[in-house]
Amino acid sequence: MPVIRQHEPQNAPPWSEISHYGVNRLKAGDTVELHYHSCNEYWIIVSGRGTCTTEGDTYEIGAGDMVLTKAGDEHSLLVTEDMVAVYCYGIMPEGGLHGHLHRERGIGE
Repeated sequence: MPVIRQHEPQNAPPWSEISHYGVNRLKAGDTVELHYHSCNEYWIIVSGRGTCTTEGDTYEIGAGDMVLTKAGDEHSLLVTEDMVAVYCYGIMPEGGLHGHLHRERGIGE
């Protein structure tokens, strides 16, 4: 079983359905701007609370919740209670870009 470390290059084995991941530690009042990704993205809320918008719908989220966002769907987050969240990118398509993509700019950050 391979181990991928967060602060090392992420070279997942070819059979993996995860192409990238990270841990976000966010403070109450923090926001994550409206953006999208080239691949599916999954958030697992470890602690805290917030309001996320994905696919035009708004959800109150908290510890134990998982947010699933399809490739190309815009989503955002408002943190209402200090939050720890793990995010994972699904399989990145050929030519896909990592990071936050924006419709008005069309590029990643």
